[in-house]
Amino acid sequence: MSESPISSSSSSPKKRTISENNPEDSAAPSSSSQRVPSKASSNILVLNYDCLKRIFSLLSLDDQLNFSRSNRKIQRMYRNYAQWKYKHINNDITLYLEESDLEYLLEQVNEDLISYESYVHASSRAEEQLRLLRKHCPMLRRLNMTLRRPHWEDLIQLKNLHTLDASLEFGSTDVYEKFFSNLSENLPCLRKLVLVAPDYNGKGLHVLEKLQHLEIDDFSCLDATYLTDCCIKMKNLHFLKIGRWPNNLTNKNLSAIVANCRNLETLEFTCNELLNNVELERVCDLPRLKHLLVVLQRLERPGLIEGLVRRTGTPLESLIVFDSYLCKEHIEHICNITSLRELWVASEDDDFNVEAFMKLKSLEYLHLDMDGITNKQLLELVLGCPRLRVLNVIWRCPNINSDFISLLKSSLKKLKEINREKISIYLNSSSVDWKGNSRFKLDNIQIIKGSLWEAPILHKRSSIFQIN
Repeated sequence: MSESPISSSSSSPKKRTISENNPEDSAAPSSSSQRVPSKASSNILVLNYDCLKRIFSLLSLDDQLNFSRSNRKIQRMYRNYAQWKYKHINNDITLYLEESDLEYLLEQVNEDLISYESYVHASSRAEEQLRLLRKHCPMLRRLNMTLRRPHWEDLIQLKNLHTLDASLEFGSTDVYEKFFSNLSENLPCLRKLVLVAPDYNGKGLHVLEKLQHLEIDDFSCLDATYLTDCCIKMKNLHFLKIGRWPNNLTNKNLSAIVANCRNLETLEFTCNELLNNVELERVCDLPRLKHLLVVLQRLERPGLIEGLVRRTGTPLESLIVFDSYLCKEHIEHICNITSLRELWVASEDDDFNVEAFMKLKSLEYLHLDMDGITNKQLLELVLGCPRLRVLNVIWRCPNINSDFISLLKSSLKKLKEINREKISIYLNSSSVDWKGNSRFKLDNIQIIKGSLWEAPILHKRSSIFQIN
């Protein structure tokens, strides 16, 4: 580091190095990495923590680590900084740090580390990283890691682990069973499991009875029988995301899920080709259901919509219907669910009823897949839904052109009169002349070229157990 910004004036006494100022302040090599010789001025030691914090923030992580090794006092200051800055260690850090630097960083953060994310393909480093986490970070709450071998000896020592986001590639069902049995016996705080395991059928997963949040990846070959076992045992399950449905799914399985998961607030069916063969409307009997995501090739059972409109209990806040083009009447009926804060629907009808959406006074996020939507209809949605924060027109909207921006400009006064909140409007494949820009801004309205490919409320729900 250059001395000029922090050294004293030219009239000051001769500069001394840190080691000259106080030999005991020169840091000895640590067990995890050799310290670099100090070249800083002794004057840097008079800086308070706020000044050093600013210096640390201007350095790359590699330079931070090297600088902190130069002197014990600086290291103590850096430990305070690291415990504030690196409570959450993600891929951007774990992917590029050498093993010795990673251990040094974990030593500094120590018990303040809350979450740790390992690069998804870095399973070769998993065993060593788990050893370091067990040794230095016993208070870890959230872990994201790929395991190709069941490294449970170190993993089960993380007694405070609350969330496990695991990509597992074990060789047999027996290994999966033993793995989850060990988690159940040794991790008393585990409440959230996000599981990616393409060859796993779910056998033995039910032992994690305390789970409140279970996500199973789209490509997992889950057996409906074992899923039912999970739902029977996991009485406190609030969030359930189910990947590809198995071939043996029956109405009996679905009934068992609804009968036992009475605390479910969020239910997601993703990548499910067989749902039209089961009585999906049974999910309407879940008394606390707030958020529902379904993937339907065809809506062959309109009883689902009817059931959602008529259901009692906790009001539905999110309805995401993927891959199913609904008719005008179905969409109008959905708009009778006036409690909705988020809605995602698609239709091939050009003359859909915009006025139906005006019933949704609580609507904050609206995702539309409607090629025929016009400038006027889009403006009516903005004016008619005063709480709307995101209007996301996905796929194609060829009838939306630059006239829409002109209509917005002429309606700014009216928008202010209805106390219009800030809103982002996503337009994908429209006919707007962007003139080299990717977005326009009008007062508190932002118009963006592209689409939003996630449902914000559902995404927030899927992260609800992520510790801040």
